[in-house]
Amino acid sequence: MRKHSRIISVFMVLVVMFSLFTFKSAAASITKIEVVTLPTKTTFVKGTDWDYGHWTYPEGDGFGVFTPDGKNISFMHQGGYFSRYQDRGMLDMNGLVVKVTYSNGTTKNIAYKETKHSNGVVEQNIYFSPAGGEFKVGENTIEVYFLENYNVYATYKINIVENGVIKGDVNSDSKVNSTDALMVLQHSVELITLTSAQRDVADMNSDTKVNSIDALMILQKSVGM
Repeated sequence: MRKHSRIISVFMVLVVMFSLFTFKSAAASITKIEVVTLPTKTTFVKGTDWDYGHWTYPEGDGFGVFTPDGKNISFMHQGGYFSRYQDRGMLDMNGLVVKVTYSNGTTKNIAYKETKHSNGVVEQNIYFSPAGGEFKVGENTIEVYFLENYNVYATYKINIVENGVIKGDVNSDSKVNSTDALMVLQHSVELITLTSAQRDVADMNSDTKVNSIDALMILQKSVGM
């Protein structure tokens, strides 16, 4: 009886050890992604950063030809001929840092990285999709994720503008930040007077008024809210 008990005890210990080994050996999966630092570029201007068009794929090998058509938005990315991608293609996310949480409880900050190959292909470590499936002029929500689990993603916002006019960029430095919000506040209490053009880009909610509400919306936009 004691012999059988010892055998059972040894067996149970082996089962527990095997289970622990299996648990530790299994690769931890991604359970959560958070944006820690926004990309350096969150506003994109037509003719400089992107244009309307689509890819025409010829028969056989090859990446195809970009064809302007006035409908689809195709981002242009640095890297030569193969730098134009269709709607779901490359987006400049340089500067982006995300915090990844894994199923084993560990966390890790990962910075966006690109690897450019000799054939022109740009490989990225973090991927994205525009919410809703396509880009549009104005504000767009970008979903960022990793290939090992594309069902878990974080979001941030970009702005696509035409003719270089960026909503919220009151001082016309191609950035939307606290400086623009301060100018709006100063205008609202009559410390300064914005020009007509500045008031147009400062009126965030399009109510024909420029006040503290617009300043708040500019601040929110500057941090990707």
